[in-house]
Amino acid sequence: MSATTAAEADRHAAALTERDMREIEARFRADLAAGKRRRIRRILALNLLGVLIFLALWEVLPRVVPGVNVQMFPPPSGIVATLVDLVTSGQLAGHAWSSLKRAASGFVIGSTLGVLAGLVTGRMAMAQNLTDPVLHSLRSIPAIAFVPLAIVWFGLGETPKVALISWGTFFPVWINTFIGVRDVPRLYVQSAASLGAGRTAILFQVVLPAALPFIFAGLRHATAVAFVIVVAAELVGASSGLGYLISFSHLVFRIDMMFVGLMALGALGFLADALFAWTLHRLFPWYGADSR
Repeated sequence: MSATTAAEADRHAAALTERDMREIEARFRADLAAGKRRRIRRILALNLLGVLIFLALWEVLPRVVPGVNVQMFPPPSGIVATLVDLVTSGQLAGHAWSSLKRAASGFVIGSTLGVLAGLVTGRMAMAQNLTDPVLHSLRSIPAIAFVPLAIVWFGLGETPKVALISWGTFFPVWINTFIGVRDVPRLYVQSAASLGAGRTAILFQVVLPAALPFIFAGLRHATAVAFVIVVAAELVGASSGLGYLISFSHLVFRIDMMFVGLMALGALGFLADALFAWTLHRLFPWYGADSR
C-alpha cells in the first residue's frame, strides 16, 4: 500500500470515527431529552392524581363523618357554583390581582433589603455584633402583630400592607443570606486572595456564588410568608384582595365564598412558588442539579 493510500485510509477512518461520535452524542442527547420528558409527564400525572384524591376525600368526608354540617364545611360540589360566579363576574381575578401586587411589592422590597443586610452582617463582624440583638429580637415578633401599629402609622391605604409584607419577608431572606455568607469555607476566600482577588471580587465572585443556595432557600420561604402576611393585612382596612374576600364572606356568612377565597389563595401561592422554582432553574441550571 502506497503512502498516499494509507493517508487516505487514515483520513477515512478518522472521518468515520468523528461521524460515529456525533451520532452517539445525538442519540445521547435524544435519550436525555426523552427521559426528561418522561419525568415531567410522570410528575404532572402524580400532581394531578394528588389533587384528584384530595378533592375526592374532601367531597366524601363531610358527608360520612358524624357531626359534620355540610353547610358549614361544604364539599367541592357545593362550591363550584360560587366559584363559577366569581370567575365569570371577574371578582375573583380582581381580588387575586390586588393580593398579588401587594405580595410582589413587599417581597421585592423585603428580600432586597434582606440580601443586603445578610451580606453586610455575614462579612463584617462589627456589623454582626451591632445588629444581632436588635435583629434577632425583632425576628421573634410575628409580622401580624404589627398590623394595628402599621394602620396607626400609615393609615388604611396600600402603604401599611406593603410595609408589613416587606417586614415579614425581610427576616427569612436576611437570616439565610447571613448564614450562607458566614459559612463560606475560608479556603475559598484564602485561595481567591492568594490569586490576587480584591475584597469586591471575593465578595461577588466567591462569597455570593457560594451562598446562593442559602439565599435561594430564604427567597423561596419568603414567597410563602408574603402570601401569609398579605391575607392578615387585608383583613383590616382593605376593599379588595383575597383576604378582604375571606373577611367579607365571614361577615355575610357565605362559607362557600370563603372556601373559594382560600382555594384561590392556595392556588396563587402554589403558582408563585412554581414560577420561582422554574425561574431559578432557568437562570441557574446548576442549582439543584444533583437532586434532578
